[in-house]
Amino acid sequence: MEKLLIKNGLIVTMDAESRIIRNGSIYIEDNIIKEIGPDSEIGNKEGAKEIDAHDKLIIPGMISCHNHLYSAVVRSIPYSGFESPDFSFVSWMDRFWLPLLEDRVDQQIMYAGTRANVLDHLRSGITTTADTAEGSYALPGALDAVDQACIETGIRAVLSFETTGRISEQNAAMGLQENINFIKKTRAREYDRIMGRIGVHTTYTCSTELLQEVKKAADELNAGYMMHHLDDRYHHMDTCLRFGKRPTRYLADIGFLSPNLVLFHCSYIDQWQDPEIFKEFDVKVAHNAESNAIFSFWPDMMHLLKAGVTVGLGTDGQTFNYFEVMRTAQMIHRIKYENPELMKDDLVLRMATSEAAKVLQLEDQIGSLEVGKKADIVLLNDRSTVPIFDVNAINYIVNTSERLDVNTVIVDGEILLQDGEFIKADQQEIYARSKEEAVKLWEKNDWPLP
Repeated sequence: MEKLLIKNGLIVTMDAESRIIRNGSIYIEDNIIKEIGPDSEIGNKEGAKEIDAHDKLIIPGMISCHNHLYSAVVRSIPYSGFESPDFSFVSWMDRFWLPLLEDRVDQQIMYAGTRANVLDHLRSGITTTADTAEGSYALPGALDAVDQACIETGIRAVLSFETTGRISEQNAAMGLQENINFIKKTRAREYDRIMGRIGVHTTYTCSTELLQEVKKAADELNAGYMMHHLDDRYHHMDTCLRFGKRPTRYLADIGFLSPNLVLFHCSYIDQWQDPEIFKEFDVKVAHNAESNAIFSFWPDMMHLLKAGVTVGLGTDGQTFNYFEVMRTAQMIHRIKYENPELMKDDLVLRMATSEAAKVLQLEDQIGSLEVGKKADIVLLNDRSTVPIFDVNAINYIVNTSERLDVNTVIVDGEILLQDGEFIKADQQEIYARSKEEAVKLWEKNDWPLP
């Protein structure tokens, strides 16, 4: 039995009572938190490996509710496609992203990009990620490549493949089957850090029949499913032209919505009707603040939050600094409404931890530091210019902490990063492999080479 004792830190539990414990200890056996409290109560544990958390904040491992992990390979590409004078997001997707990137993704890119992106996420304090693998010509076996990369690097992950109908009915069937096979595979094995969901692209690339087939498969498997939704205004025009309904109402009417569904982005929902529809069906939302802002979208989560919809944060793959993501989520809403009281620090940190766990329906396992939960834990260096204690700790984490402050990362009781150094992974080899795959992709597109 593996025993680990983290001692003498400022514990930010993110539990229902928002407890913050000064000079606190967390005792772990195998992968479960067995005791948590003041050092004086926990004491020493015979045979336990000890970590001194003096001058450190201890927080739950953070959770990204939406990702495309392979996309580490397609960062900083020599040609972005933005140069075209007729730029719009949907046209950029059709003439650039889909044909030149997504349709050229193979299993080697998925494996290499996922490993590199996982390291970036771990170094940002993210211990769980929900991934939607893109690459319709990497079927079958695409999720096996992502799965292998996640196992090797140690992260906790919810993996899916992006089923889409934009290529052919046969390809759509292959995508759905990829998800079904993977869910069954993860349920049949002992290793439980990785689970499957069914992934699907979006309303404008999928027929009604395909979306209903996805929902039916999810129900039969009692599995979660997730989809991009309203990241662009074009979605409204598309469903209104085809069905005479806006996207959310259309999904409700075809029986697609349920508590097991996570919708990504939701930047352009109908603010007067959609929040109540989401709440009625208990749909969950992944808010990708920084990624959306990069693409000039201005998502508004305030009406969803006011309606009681569960909203967690996500990275969307190309961004991975979760401290930046938290601050972006906070700032875009405060700027839009000219109200500095919106998106309070506690709420933002919960959207990265306990609320994010609810989005993925894993709140009984992760998202807060409590007895009985999985030992997914992050230690942050305290480099503050003022004393940090229970009154200002969350403000410090959200407003000041950075990736460079992530000192130690523990997933499932296993130390993956300690004192800023990876224990399990060879960062140099992983980044080198990612660069190799990037250059191969650039060669295919006749882009400038280094």
